[in-house]
Amino acid sequence: MAAVVVAACSHPEKQLESGRQYRSITYTDTTFESFGRTDQAITGLFVEGLGDSVRFRIHTNADGLVPVLDFTLHPASSRDQRPVTRRIGMPKGTMPVLGTSVAFLEQILRRARVVGGDSVSVPVMMVGAQSSLDVFTVIRNGDDSVVLVTPQGDLTAALHLAVDSAGHISGGVIPLSGTKIQRLE
Repeated sequence: MAAVVVAACSHPEKQLESGRQYRSITYTDTTFESFGRTDQAITGLFVEGLGDSVRFRIHTNADGLVPVLDFTLHPASSRDQRPVTRRIGMPKGTMPVLGTSVAFLEQILRRARVVGGDSVSVPVMMVGAQSSLDVFTVIRNGDDSVVLVTPQGDLTAALHLAVDSAGHISGGVIPLSGTKIQRLE
């Protein structure tokens, strides 16, 4: 009987998009990212300039929340370290953030749209070696612009994002650091 219930509750994932690619530049560090999205998850690869890479799978709900995050850190081959795989259960209502990863940032924007309003506070957890909890305020700046502001409220340290009508990030900048996010075609 349990097998029948599991089979009835699970359904194959529906591919919504694939192959989106981005480059982020902060000072002299460059990261590259590619990802795709289904109706149940966002799966991708985030590669740092030093050679470390992270494979991730962000499990998503219809309400924009993320119950679980799977990631595998592949240290640069010159470090002679084994990959590290983790499954992180997210605190209720908290969204994961991984550096300047667009996949993670877009999920925060999806959640803000579900909540509604021109200014939405979203609890976030910075994932990685030094995990920490924080709150971003997502401020809609018209139809094609969004600002993610940290609790300090400094707009020069905020992430200014250009978005299309589907909520996809087409680019971004953090004025204080000069960080740039660029969509690659």
